[in-house]
Amino acid sequence: GQMTAGSFCYIGPQGIVHGTTLTLQNAARKYLGREDMAGLVFVTSGLGGMSGAQPKAGDICGCISVTAEVSEAALMKRHKQGWLKEVVRDIAELIPRIKSARSSKECVSIGFLGNAVDMWERLAAEP
Repeated sequence: GQMTAGSFCYIGPQGIVHGTTLTLQNAARKYLGREDMAGLVFVTSGLGGMSGAQPKAGDICGCISVTAEVSEAALMKRHKQGWLKEVVRDIAELIPRIKSARSSKECVSIGFLGNAVDMWERLAAEP
């Protein structure tokens, strides 16, 4: 929502990447006191319309982004276009993939085929 009232130059994912990247970086600075986002997990949802920017911004920031999407067509389109690096279809595979990326401080953008609420509930239950 941080780019909702953006100017015409921010229409489409190519323009939204800049604002989303700055939002992520400034959130890490303000709320976590960190400049380096390696090992941090950014969780979001939706890959339709302008939303391909979220995983790309995560890649630019060097963090782990996980984007839930219920539409397989939208998810695969964004993956094919290069807006995200990996696709995971099963929550049971997603959790260990996130843990692996965190432990190695790997920068990766993961698209999860599933409901954001289900993903959040599962993530909240993790130790």
